[in-house]
Amino acid sequence: MVLLHNSNMPRCITNKLNKGATMTSVRKFAYPLSRLSLCCALLAPLSAWAATTGCDPTQFGARGDGQTVNTQALQQAIDQCSQQGGGTVELGEGVWLSGPLQLRNDVTLQLADGSVLQATNVNKDFVAAFIGAPAQAGEAFILANGVSNVAITGTGTVDGNGAQDWWPEAMTVRKRVRGGDTDYFKQRFPGVPLANGMPRPWLIEFNNTQNARIGGILATNSPMWNIVIRNSEQVELNGTRVINPEDSPNSDGVDIVSSRHVTLTHLDIDTGDDNVAIKSGLPGLKTTTQPSQDIVVTRSIMRRGHGISIGSETANGIRNISVSHVRFYGTENGVRVKSARDRGADIGPITASHLQMENVITPILITESYSGQSGIGDGRISALDSAPISPTTPYIHDVTVEYLTATGAKNAGFLSGLPEAPLKQITLHQVNIDASEQGLLTRYVEAAIRSSKISNQAGEGVVSGPEASLQMLN
Repeated sequence: MVLLHNSNMPRCITNKLNKGATMTSVRKFAYPLSRLSLCCALLAPLSAWAATTGCDPTQFGARGDGQTVNTQALQQAIDQCSQQGGGTVELGEGVWLSGPLQLRNDVTLQLADGSVLQATNVNKDFVAAFIGAPAQAGEAFILANGVSNVAITGTGTVDGNGAQDWWPEAMTVRKRVRGGDTDYFKQRFPGVPLANGMPRPWLIEFNNTQNARIGGILATNSPMWNIVIRNSEQVELNGTRVINPEDSPNSDGVDIVSSRHVTLTHLDIDTGDDNVAIKSGLPGLKTTTQPSQDIVVTRSIMRRGHGISIGSETANGIRNISVSHVRFYGTENGVRVKSARDRGADIGPITASHLQMENVITPILITESYSGQSGIGDGRISALDSAPISPTTPYIHDVTVEYLTATGAKNAGFLSGLPEAPLKQITLHQVNIDASEQGLLTRYVEAAIRSSKISNQAGEGVVSGPEASLQMLN
């Protein structure tokens, strides 16, 4: 141990950051990897950087006693650690109350086993977050904005205290909207889509950040979205867990917005909205102007939630997405690609492979007429009126779903393009779905279904609707 005797500096110890040592293991799958994911070759490795010193927040007065509000002390430890050239701010066992914090360059926030970093809004430091607004202090419990080489590691917990400070009001707003009082929402939150829900702080956000990592922590009770990656690159989540109640409002597990070279592996997500969502913004937003691209989601478990969603905010495009070796247990959807005439762009290629689903309501959903519904809606495949091509017309293409097995499904799936922009180059290969109600509904799509078995107890396995061009190959 090396002590630094300058009284103006925190006590420090030499420390090497072992990138793999703090990651929580997720149950291993029974099936082996058969090939590399689509995007693996496109993902450049994260920079080889290491935190070299440990900075002790208790030297600034922080206490993990569940009573002391440690916002200032924790921020001082983070700031000084960065100013010294980087290091690790470690929270030991206990409950560390804090308002919003900002990560700085070259700083790792390490949450030891048994530690809980819990948000408190007692000082009213938090502000609402929205992807249509620039990042600002207080919009996330832990915010990394315009920095590089940052990490949140360990096996401790980040608790957003949403049930106490945020969810009751959000549920009241949701109830009024679902009751038909949409004017109330539009007047109170102008410019915010209804599907966004009442704007609230996020739990963890990386914005305009390079070389960032989140390890085996537990993210829970988020006021709104749990982990947000926007306008960033070279980001890795490994072993991260997200748990929120099934009825927690707008509690997406991980949202990726206009970011690239992002890898999500060994995740375990159980939440009240999208387990993972990949977006690129709404038309006219200056805060998100780039596509989301070169993203891998692999070797993970999705429990309750709306599944893995690509969209619906896709105005800047979505490119090169790979989802592989993922298990779904009781999600509303499996793999969902969604956009609409007022928010679209070029979307594809996308590959989803080696997926196992149990009791997933709708395993496959690809639609260009998304209107806020979480599933296939009324299940009708009636004709749609054509509309003029515009800059926000969605083009979903080159989507491959293969080696998927789903049991206990309600609806096999929905492939729904637009008359002016049909889905193209959609391939289902080695897809086996057992559904109790609807089969695979299709319209305005060019698709090949190969070596697949889609069974539906109530009727046809594959239902061909308006302008559906399907190749059925054994």
